[in-house]
Amino acid sequence: MKTIPTFLSLAILMSGCALTGGVTDTNRPSREFDIRYEVDLAGMEVGKPVRIWIPIPHNDPHQKVVDLKWSVGSELDLNQISTKRENIFGNEMIYLQGVAKTAAAKITVNYNVIRFENSVDQQLFSEDTGDSPKSDSIYLQPSALCFVTPQIQKEADALSTNKNSTMEIAQTFYEHVLQEMAYDKNGTGWGRGDVYHACEVGKGNCTDFHTYFNALCMAAGIESRFQIGMWGKYTPQQAEFKTGGYHCWAEFHVPGKGWVPVDISEADKDVAKKANFFARQSANRVTLSTGRGLTLSPAQSGSPLNFFVNPYAEIDGKPFSGISKSCYWTDLSGVSTNAPVTSMNR
Repeated sequence: MKTIPTFLSLAILMSGCALTGGVTDTNRPSREFDIRYEVDLAGMEVGKPVRIWIPIPHNDPHQKVVDLKWSVGSELDLNQISTKRENIFGNEMIYLQGVAKTAAAKITVNYNVIRFENSVDQQLFSEDTGDSPKSDSIYLQPSALCFVTPQIQKEADALSTNKNSTMEIAQTFYEHVLQEMAYDKNGTGWGRGDVYHACEVGKGNCTDFHTYFNALCMAAGIESRFQIGMWGKYTPQQAEFKTGGYHCWAEFHVPGKGWVPVDISEADKDVAKKANFFARQSANRVTLSTGRGLTLSPAQSGSPLNFFVNPYAEIDGKPFSGISKSCYWTDLSGVSTNAPVTSMNR
C-alpha cells in the first residue's frame, strides 16, 4: 500500500465565490474566527480497512473560508486523502482511506472563516414574484425522520388559511413552532430531529425545533432546508474556548426572491426578542452541511446520515462508533450584533 507522509498538512485557499456562482456581500456586520476541529478514533481493529469522512465548511453567500488545512499522524496507513463534494446539496468533506496501524488515531482540521450577518428585508420579500417550486425539488423531499404526517398536514393547512404569501405563511409556522415547542433536553428522544417527537413531546433542541418547521413547510409546498454547523458566542472572546456540540437552523425560500433564515430554538430562549431570529441570522456560526438523509462522497456503505456535523467512519465496510470530535473556537476579530448574549451550549 502506498503510504501518505506521517504528518500531512495541506492548505487550500478558498475564493470568495459561493457555490451558486454569486459573490459574498461583504458590506455587512461580520465575525472572523479560527476553528480547530479535532477527530479522535479509538478501538479500531489493527490491519482492517478504514474510511473516514470529516465535514468541512465551504464558501456560500454568508461565509468565506479563507484557509483550510489538516494534519494526520502516523497511526493510519493512508492510500487516499482529499476533499470531496457530494452532488445533492454540495456539502464538502475530507475523505481518508487506508488501514488502521494502531487502535487509536487523531486527525486535526483547522480553518479560518469570515462569517456575515444574514438579514432579509421582510418588506421586499413580502410578495412572491417567481413560480412555485416543482414537487421534485430537493427542498421538498422527506428524510427518515423529517416528513409530513397527517397531523403536520392538518396543522399546515389550518395555519396557511387566508395567508397571501410565502413570507406570511412561514412566519405563521415560525410562531406556531415557538408556541408548541420548548427548549428542553431532559428525557430521551430529543436531538435526532424526529418529527413525531417534536409534535408529540413538544420538547427538544435545535434539531427538533427546525424539523417541525421544515415539515410544516414541506406540507405547504414551501421549499426549506436544514443547516447545521459550529456555534460560537454572541460576543467575541479574548481566548480560545471549546464550543458545544453543534447548532442548527433553517431557511425557507420565497419564489423569485431568495432564502430567508430562521433560528427558532434561539428565539425560544428569549421570546421577548423573537423578532431577532426571524429573517435574521447572527454571525457567530459556521455552516458545515445542508440537508438530511445524506449520502457522502464517496458513498458510505452504511445508511444515509441523519445530518452531517460529526465525523463518520467505517471499518471493514461497517459503521464505526469509536469516532468523536472536539471543537475549539478562537475569535480573530468581529463586531457585536444586536443579538442577545446567551449560552453557547446546544
